[in-house]
Amino acid sequence: MPCTRCRNRHYRCDGIQPRCTRCEQANADCVYETGRRFRRSSIQNSFSAQQRWVELPPQIQFLDESQDIRASYDSSFSPSSHTLSPQDFSSSGSGLQTSLTSLIGPTEGLTVISLLNSDSPPDHYAQAPAAPTYYGPPGPPLEYHSSIPPSVQSTPHSHQHAPQALWPLESEQEAMLLRHYVDNVALFFDMVDDKHHFGNDVVQLARKNSTLLNSILALSARHLSRTTNFDPFLADRYYEKCFRTLIPALNENVAINDEALLAATIILRLLEEMNIPIIGTDPQGHLTGAQAIIRGAERSYASSTGPSFRQAIYWAAFRQELWISLMTQRPFQLHIFPTDRSFESASDSVWATRTIAHVGEVCNFAFGEERHSVGRYQRLMDDNTAWRARRPESFDPFYFREDRDGSGRCFPDIRLHELPHVMGKQYNTLAHVLLVVHDPTIPQLGPAYKQSHHVVDRMVQEDVRTLCGVAQSNPKAFPSKLVACFAIALVGDRFSNREDQLRLRDMLIQTEAVHGFPTTATTQQLERAWGWDGHGGGID
Repeated sequence: MPCTRCRNRHYRCDGIQPRCTRCEQANADCVYETGRRFRRSSIQNSFSAQQRWVELPPQIQFLDESQDIRASYDSSFSPSSHTLSPQDFSSSGSGLQTSLTSLIGPTEGLTVISLLNSDSPPDHYAQAPAAPTYYGPPGPPLEYHSSIPPSVQSTPHSHQHAPQALWPLESEQEAMLLRHYVDNVALFFDMVDDKHHFGNDVVQLARKNSTLLNSILALSARHLSRTTNFDPFLADRYYEKCFRTLIPALNENVAINDEALLAATIILRLLEEMNIPIIGTDPQGHLTGAQAIIRGAERSYASSTGPSFRQAIYWAAFRQELWISLMTQRPFQLHIFPTDRSFESASDSVWATRTIAHVGEVCNFAFGEERHSVGRYQRLMDDNTAWRARRPESFDPFYFREDRDGSGRCFPDIRLHELPHVMGKQYNTLAHVLLVVHDPTIPQLGPAYKQSHHVVDRMVQEDVRTLCGVAQSNPKAFPSKLVACFAIALVGDRFSNREDQLRLRDMLIQTEAVHGFPTTATTQQLERAWGWDGHGGGID
């Protein structure tokens, strides 16, 4: 008779007791059923016609996180043999959180925590995040297991058996999707990565990893469906295929540090973002978990000898958390390493990455408890200025024109050499926008109030025009448009001129049409803020 764990996963079990070989390798509880069966109860599952019921609110979620309840529906969990500790909530994917994931669907994002938290056992309890909106098909539930000891380590790409190569692909359509990912999608992740890990290493890892390959195909299909007439349901099919292998792998200790699975989870998170407006009714509910993703990766990132691929994943998750912080206007409560604040000599890619960390610090200031600290504000403004003064000369634009028609309202033409130069300029300017708006020295009352806010609006408008000008002038560096769109979402309401509003609206619409990043909700919110009647037209 197979053990409960092997039977539930449809594995071949060798039946060795007290623990079979598969459970021994996974360091999991191995439970064999006793063979007892119970007769059907004669108690009727019915209630009296006079039964009074308590009224429920429109939305309610039932959770019971006790061991007894878990044991009643999961015989593989033995409450008598395991005592929950703080590490159990986070070290191997948060047992209670993974159970919650099985209730709300596989798009929760907790799978990434399962992979990354093994490198950095937290010292506090993780809280179960809110349930997200799910756009894909349902997937199999996650199984609850005890936490992974910090001592458990495995090498990247470790497998019990050598995986078979999946190339050459048999489907021409899949070959097209893979090429589309390399040419048009990977840059979402490699925007400041001079080694292009997601465009190079990830694709090569997918040669022998079906989970990673299906995540790539799912994201590529979703991007095509948002920018062309491509079948939108094809992305859901690859998404489901990916989770069929991803979820079981997350419960295996040997897969905890598999870089292919780490990449797959990050890719799937971008797929989820493509189904979410830049400003939604509850963006945190959709993208929850990114903060825990970054925390889990901090230890390996901080190591000077850590794999650069893990660092690439870290910064991809970092940027996702950054957008959450901006759109929800909450603090960016993540550790930023001293090297990220440095102005020492480094590669252009590192200089660009420093601006991303700088935006994180600015978010923490603007939306945190220090937002009224003049000293903290001045230090951040000094850092913003110092980056522009001390960055390498390679960041200088090779062409610059302030205004095409002399009106002072058109976007400037600012052309830069390489992608890190473009993104460094964008993130530094975005940080300046946030600092100008959240200047604690601005009077809130009195005669100087109106004049001060007029000066702030003028400075913000100039920065937004710069962001849009850089995005338009460097079309191949399309992630720069995403930064511009976030700035428009944050401060676009400060533009009162109709022509300016039309140009900003066109930037949002074109970004969604060409690159598939949702901006419809932002556009509608700005139109309401501008007082439009819903019949505004674009600029030819």
